[in-house]
Amino acid sequence: MLPPAEKGHEKEQEQGMKIGLIDVTVTMSFGGIQTAVWELAKTLADLGHEIHVFGGTGDIRPELGKRCIGVHTFPFIPRDKAPDLGRRFQRIVERASFARHARKKVIELDLDWIVLTKPFDFFWPRLLTADSKTKFCYMSGGTSFFRGDRYLSKKIDVWVACSQFNAWQIQHHFKHFPQVIFNGVDIEKFSPRESAVRQTLNISPNTFLLVFAGRLVGLKGLHIAIKALQELKDAPVSLLIMGGGEEEQRLKSLAAESGVGHKVVFHPAVSHDVLPDYYAAADAGIFPSIADEAFGISIAEAMACARPVIASYIGGIPEVVGNEGTAGILVTPGDPQAITAAVEQLMALPDRGRGKGENARKRIQTLYTWHHSATRLLAALYHDKNRLS
Repeated sequence: MLPPAEKGHEKEQEQGMKIGLIDVTVTMSFGGIQTAVWELAKTLADLGHEIHVFGGTGDIRPELGKRCIGVHTFPFIPRDKAPDLGRRFQRIVERASFARHARKKVIELDLDWIVLTKPFDFFWPRLLTADSKTKFCYMSGGTSFFRGDRYLSKKIDVWVACSQFNAWQIQHHFKHFPQVIFNGVDIEKFSPRESAVRQTLNISPNTFLLVFAGRLVGLKGLHIAIKALQELKDAPVSLLIMGGGEEEQRLKSLAAESGVGHKVVFHPAVSHDVLPDYYAAADAGIFPSIADEAFGISIAEAMACARPVIASYIGGIPEVVGNEGTAGILVTPGDPQAITAAVEQLMALPDRGRGKGENARKRIQTLYTWHHSATRLLAALYHDKNRLS
């Protein structure tokens, strides 16, 4: 059932629009923003809209099936090749150099809407011709703010955010309160299943397996999870960490120095196509973030696989997991003892958390699918169209 804001525009949404989604990284890397762009592109196409995705020169593509989605790639100056005047400056250079090549194609397509994912792209409305009909939507997934972004934001027509927490962040900075569309999950791909991953990794069926998937950076708090394992030395608990990043070597060293190296399995990042098999092999997902995450797509994906999660009570994460304790356990950020207690709580349950996992999947099915996200986005775009007509 669609929320009230979506119902009122169901009929209108039968009239297809030409929508472009612009993010230089979408064809070059994996992550929450990239997942959101591709999944929304597929769902919007399924709903009858003409969709175009614009990214930097790269070969990353999801399986699009028979969908007719325009994928347009252009060269750019990578941020690490830009003058070192700060990371935000380098990202602006990256996106501005991309826009210089992409501008002609964007104008040629004469799109109804362009969806931007970062304030670094707020210059785009000023690149189009004066008589352009194209309007701009900012789809926020974080807080990549920089000096001058408030001025550039004046030409953004519609604001949407991926959580209530993120909406508050945007309102506080830009003085625009976005409509909340939430991120989603492909619940057909991320679903309960049998998995042979434990056998492949030689992990005993009796081991309580915690799984994390994502970038190995400090804000993800994985060093806290490793410290928690110190207090679980004598318990049959292991931690599978999937991904790569700047913190990988530090985490490996920490695990060895803490005497739990044998309990931590480091695994390269895997594609979305096989990631559900790894969640299915777990007893619980673990996401010990220590910074404000706007939503947490990886958390929602683990939940969709019918796994309870242990996650930090920070940012938009409680909106994903819920405060009731029925789908997972929220813990104080940066507190190893809280993680230890959560693991022991799940292990002590007669079903080792399976019931919470089933509740977790139901929560995602009910609230956080990409169909939900796409229809909420369309409702926001159509509302603006009617307001301006």
